[in-house]
Amino acid sequence: MNELPNIVDLTEENVREVLVEQSAQRPVLLDIWAEWCEPCKSQLPILANLVENYQGKFLLAKLDADQPLGQQLMAQLGVRSVPTLVFFHQGQPVQVLSGLQTEVALREVLDPLTISPVERIRLQVDQLIDEGQHEQALLLLQQILQEEPKNHALQVLQVNLLLEVGRLDDAKALMAVLPDDAAGIAQPRAKLAFYEMVVHAPQMAELEARLHDDEKDHEARYQLAIRQVIADENEQALENLLLIVRTDRTFREDGARLLMLKVFDQLGAGDPMAKRYRGKLFGLMH
Repeated sequence: MNELPNIVDLTEENVREVLVEQSAQRPVLLDIWAEWCEPCKSQLPILANLVENYQGKFLLAKLDADQPLGQQLMAQLGVRSVPTLVFFHQGQPVQVLSGLQTEVALREVLDPLTISPVERIRLQVDQLIDEGQHEQALLLLQQILQEEPKNHALQVLQVNLLLEVGRLDDAKALMAVLPDDAAGIAQPRAKLAFYEMVVHAPQMAELEARLHDDEKDHEARYQLAIRQVIADENEQALENLLLIVRTDRTFREDGARLLMLKVFDQLGAGDPMAKRYRGKLFGLMH
């Protein structure tokens, strides 16, 4: 084997180990090249960059086409020209690319081969979230957490999903056992109070429809503002609350102004948006 663990020169001694045994553990990319081949030389830095970026997720095996082993394997694989790249997975050639290839083209083949089962489920979770299927995403996420029970990033994602589906008690219980410095946990903790305010409220689309029918529906506007805070649409939320303050201070016993103060607290004292709307609120009050 070569001293570089992710790049090897294919030889009579290691051919079975590399193409059969190694490819059962991770994909092997066989680069068939020749010294006289200019496109082969152009392909080399692209391959080297991929090896570095994938950090051991695949093995690059280099085969000199002019050597006896090269001639033998080319005949077995039906390769007639160089450069040719052959992808091995689970001991079998699964893809052959002839000619100089771009990095994008190589990634399109490598990505499905190098992704772990856990990573594959994570991608499915992301897709379900994008489609609004939060309950299904939670079920898949629980599968991943069985494999990675101490993955705080996944647990924070689980907290956010639990909040989205209204399972506030479950979200609180999970937040209670997560460390205070877990990346991303501050945001759901800050938003928990807002989720509690709208646990039984209509969704954003329904509230927007109500306002379209009656722009003086302060209750719909108030609940919409809370939904907007949860969705990180803070400026729209503050505009809606400011409008309520401007038109009806008695609504919810000055509830719109008090909610604005809670939004300011979540944004932080130094936040430019918080400063701007504090000024607008002050001007309106005085």
